[in-house]
Amino acid sequence: MIESLLSNFSMLLPGFGVAVAVAWTLVHTRDLHVHLTGDHPDSGPQKLHTVATPRVGGLAVMSGLLAGLIWLYFTAVPPLRSQLDGLHPVGLLAGLLPLFVLGLLEDIWQTVSVRLRLAVSLASGALAYGMAGLRVVGLGLPGIDAFIQSQPLLALLFPMFFTLVAVAGLVHAMNIVDGLNGLLAGITLVILGVLATVAARFDEAALVLLALSGMAATAGFAVFNFPRARLFCGDGGAYLLGYLVAVIVILLVLRQPTISPWFALAVVIHPVTETLYSAWRRFRLGLSPTHPDARHMHSLWAGLLQRRSEETGVPIWLGPNAAASWRTWAVASLPVLLAGTCPTQAMALQVICAIYVALFILTVRTLERPVFRQVSVPYFSDDRKS
Repeated sequence: MIESLLSNFSMLLPGFGVAVAVAWTLVHTRDLHVHLTGDHPDSGPQKLHTVATPRVGGLAVMSGLLAGLIWLYFTAVPPLRSQLDGLHPVGLLAGLLPLFVLGLLEDIWQTVSVRLRLAVSLASGALAYGMAGLRVVGLGLPGIDAFIQSQPLLALLFPMFFTLVAVAGLVHAMNIVDGLNGLLAGITLVILGVLATVAARFDEAALVLLALSGMAATAGFAVFNFPRARLFCGDGGAYLLGYLVAVIVILLVLRQPTISPWFALAVVIHPVTETLYSAWRRFRLGLSPTHPDARHMHSLWAGLLQRRSEETGVPIWLGPNAAASWRTWAVASLPVLLAGTCPTQAMALQVICAIYVALFILTVRTLERPVFRQVSVPYFSDDRKS
């Protein structure tokens, strides 16, 4: 069954086509809604785009994902349809919808509080936990896991608590790395591709279809987002992709006990590291962890390339935005691809995570020097994200 799924990529065309169609419509009706949906270049310092751009690309991703999954469900053979039912799609959708709607409201109003976004993301994790059986049952640390299981109260509360934290954390982490043309889409495509490959290796056909459907919808949106962004993914799209990745990786580890929980961390190590490092950096300077700045890896790379172009007079291929995006995407893909080769080997996955954190810090510190050595104010707003 898995071989036939992977060999018949035409089954992904409906999802891809719908995502392209919705994205095309949003782009070509821009003048009708940009006053509501637009991300304006003068709405904050250090904007990397020059014209107001719609930031509701999440509508294209959601439309493509739903269309693709509905098509696959009703054309699937009975055994595969039974596996799809086993994912509890209604429960997973119930967890996604509040997040997606809140993200769209933020894309239009841009006034939704951080506390409300955090509360809704935790509630979404709780809905997926209660209605779809989504749960993290261990950390992959034998001593800690054994202690938790030995305490009845901890054994009862821990899966729910860490599931909520994992879902909410990854949702917001994916939102943070959505700062350049094609960056979120590129990272998502690599992560979902590796998850689909590993799921196929363990005969998890339903998870393969879920990952491939996400890839098709993301690719359809990416047509209008890279190298020139005529449409931004927005918070709604970032929350959707973060939730999708969280669902697939948690279910994969839950359904296949031989897959290490460290695999789940390794495939999302870039957005997680970016989020935690940014919070630590701001805390160190006495700022709120949610204080916006332009010192993410992708922001620093864009600033460096822009400065280099201005100093030399030589234009950057694809422009500083897209050029910084593919460079960041290439670095962020390394641990994901390596993790895909050893999903059951905890020690190797721990090494991959540790090495990537060191590589991330080294890269950021190296990029910071030329960009900020003449800047007197250490913080300024990023192009779109905090």
